[in-house]
Amino acid sequence: MNKPSLSAHCLASTRVLDQSQEEQEPENGGNEDACEAEESTEKGPLHEEQGIRIELEIRQRGRDQETHSQASGTESDSTSETSSDDGSTGSSHRLDVHNYTSCIQETQLSPDGTCIFTSDLNRSFSVYPVDTSIQAKDSPRPLKPYSQLTSSDPIWAFAANPHFDVNDANSTHVLISRRDRYITLHNALWDVNNPNPTTSPDKPVNIATPLTCYKLVNPLTEAVSAPLSLVYTHSGTHFFASHQNAIATFDLEHPSAPIHTIPTIPATRTKLKGGGRGFKGWITALSLSPPSTFASGGMLAAGARTRHVGIYDALSGQEVTTFELPRPTTRPTAPPRDALGDGVASLRHSPCGAYLYVAERMSDALLIYDVRNFRAALAYCACRTARTKQKLGFDVWGAGASVHDVGARAHEVWAGGTDGMVRVWRDPYLKEGAVQPDEVVQIGDGSMPVVGTMVHQSGSVLVAACGRLELEDDADAARGMGRRRGGQGKPKYREWGSLDIMGLT
Repeated sequence: MNKPSLSAHCLASTRVLDQSQEEQEPENGGNEDACEAEESTEKGPLHEEQGIRIELEIRQRGRDQETHSQASGTESDSTSETSSDDGSTGSSHRLDVHNYTSCIQETQLSPDGTCIFTSDLNRSFSVYPVDTSIQAKDSPRPLKPYSQLTSSDPIWAFAANPHFDVNDANSTHVLISRRDRYITLHNALWDVNNPNPTTSPDKPVNIATPLTCYKLVNPLTEAVSAPLSLVYTHSGTHFFASHQNAIATFDLEHPSAPIHTIPTIPATRTKLKGGGRGFKGWITALSLSPPSTFASGGMLAAGARTRHVGIYDALSGQEVTTFELPRPTTRPTAPPRDALGDGVASLRHSPCGAYLYVAERMSDALLIYDVRNFRAALAYCACRTARTKQKLGFDVWGAGASVHDVGARAHEVWAGGTDGMVRVWRDPYLKEGAVQPDEVVQIGDGSMPVVGTMVHQSGSVLVAACGRLELEDDADAARGMGRRRGGQGKPKYREWGSLDIMGLT
């Protein structure tokens, strides 16, 4: 691998604590047992008049510029109890191990790049603002949620309106799927029960009240089905919800039931699985490709726990093809046995829509497919370090015109691992076999798995979310990290996480 030319430094983090806040924190605040989350109180709307600038105006990444500081010297230390090495002198902020954040499970960046959405083990959905002033600061800034909801049931999936605009309250909507609940639509920034809120600096806006609910019910058993994945159409008027052996299509104006259902297998009771077509299983990942000349609404990719992927026309719902992920084989370009996982966890299309990237649980590889021929994978991104049951997301960032492929758009694949590293592959679709990473970026001290990796469209900001669970017998848990959970016949463990905004140069 070539010498890394990418440097990252921490701009904001949930692990950064104000000195004023530090005086109010209990001495052992990070060691308390799990308890019910406090009920959120109202807060003012998100706009510039309250001193919060949400529009992200950041310059294009200049990799040829001189690095301001080395990443290793400016990144946060998530486990050192006295760490304050943030690359600044006289700073009013410090990194604090007891500044508790629950183990983050999934994260997304809003389409306009102004908000970060997260769901965590505490059954909370949080919205973090991206402040434009953070790049002008010498030291990492505190990162706190602007709005939040806490549920009694686990949050399984969420999706943001593709036309999300922080300056338009009618567009700031998110869909949320929770266990044994209807799909709910929320305003991510406003408390609909309090149109004239008062500012409360200590509590996030309570967005628990839904605008409406969408019913996904099994007609045979009347059981409520909670999707494991949600995705909007490009128009923003419909959305897809995954469930067992099918994908439901909802119209936002008709919440009573899906307007259409795409079956992944024609007949679930036949031994031939619908005459040999399709596949069974829970759909765990959805991805919609950009519009193209042959699919104006994009192509919908659906991945299942049974290691199958289906491709469907997003407008008609017509099946295009289905295929099974590769098994151990002697073919030179096939992934080795230890790189093959046990079920699709994430799917992403390239910005041009010509390539599909597939991530599995318990796999160190990201498989690359050409949408014009799914017969075999082109190659795979190797050395991801992701052999875990924990879902580790990844991102595909558009890097502009390609210098290697005339008329094509270059892109980079950013993926986190269990070792606390984010690895970058540049244009991996141009290579064969095992593609080694071009860059490696460390998040904190590498003690937590990176569960979410997102790059802003400008390429100068990286958002990294981490989450970790440890049994009480483990060394880190014995040190009092995170919050204790379990007991009463269940295994005792501790969990904690963090959210970091990194500057890239």
